Amino acid sequence: MALSQKDRQQLLVLLIIIAAAGGGAFWYLWRAPQAAEIAQLEIEIDSLRATVDSARRDLASGTVESLRQRVADYEASLGLMRRLVPLENEVPSLIDDIASRATLRGVHIQEINPQSVDAEGMFDTHRYRVSVVGHYDEIGEFLADVASLPRIMVPYELTLGIAPLTAQVAYGDTTGALLQAQFQLRTFVKPPATGGSGETQ
Repeated sequence: MALSQKDRQQLLVLLIIIAAAGGGAFWYLWRAPQAAEIAQLEIEIDSLRATVDSARRDLASGTVESLRQRVADYEASLGLMRRLVPLENEVPSLIDDIASRATLRGVHIQEINPQSVDAEGMFDTHRYRVSVVGHYDEIGEFLADVASLPRIMVPYELTLGIAPLTAQVAYGDTTGALLQAQFQLRTFVKPPATGGSGETQ
């Protein structure tokens, strides 16, 4: 049986109403909650992304800054080491410094004899046997001067006694106040560069 024009229009309106109701139900029952959940997830993702980016920036700046500080510390240590440890060709000038300190303090050097060189380790260890004559205070000031030289010079194994009579006569002091100090002197020397690099300070 064929539908009349009026029935067809009513059926079409009914189908449109059902479709609209279905679309509305779909939106309110499924799409809207999903959209809200997606929006919430996007907020959380953005927050996590910001936290991760901030942590990366902090880590990068902290690592670079820490590395720079360590490099600066190493450079300062290297500079100090270069000031404290002489090169091999500087040893004669160090001996001259010791002699001038002795003269300044009124102490007379009787001997400075080189001993064996210990070439083990990073630096060569040079040793000298030293004997000086002077009064107690002068010898003390002289030893303090030697220990405070810009390069490492270590007096050790000190023995102190009355100066021999020949030294007393030679220096015009026979009162018994003239003393003789004998000690070892140690310095650390940077060995010459190998391979002809000609490394200097």
